[in-house]
Amino acid sequence: MTKLPTIKLQGKDYAQVKDRLNEFRVANPRGLIETTPMMQADGSIMFKARIVKDKSDPASAEATGHSMGSNKGLKAFEKVETIAVGRALALLGYGSDGSIASSEEMEEFEEYKDSKQVKLIQELKKKVDLISTVEKLRKFYSENKGNGAELDAYITERSKLLKNAKA
Repeated sequence: MTKLPTIKLQGKDYAQVKDRLNEFRVANPRGLIETTPMMQADGSIMFKARIVKDKSDPASAEATGHSMGSNKGLKAFEKVETIAVGRALALLGYGSDGSIASSEEMEEFEEYKDSKQVKLIQELKKKVDLISTVEKLRKFYSENKGNGAELDAYITERSKLLKNAKA
């Protein structure tokens, strides 16, 4: 297998599914890739991807990958399908360093982590707004430091307001 182009996510190199798929097609001209969408009762979608290296050989290596996700938003359907294909390709050794997560999955995880961090900061800011003394604010800060510069700046501004109100 050739060295595929990669992108960096969480300090690791990930080969995108499009590049792994191209490598598979070049190496396996009689290969087979089939995907099956399955709508779930909750409105989400699951894809099953089956990949066979040589469809004319009953003993050919094959792998199955699954992916489940929301069926809402632009390109959501295709994204879930791509992840399933990427997992099956990784199980066959295409573009994988031993891990199965695709770059698409890692990007989605990063977006999820970012959105959780945004929600956390919003919740902490609401708590800061309820603090009425500098002493309580200092205690709150010591318990919640390490959540980023945005929260630190917000606490600093709240501290200034409390100090000015006291004067």
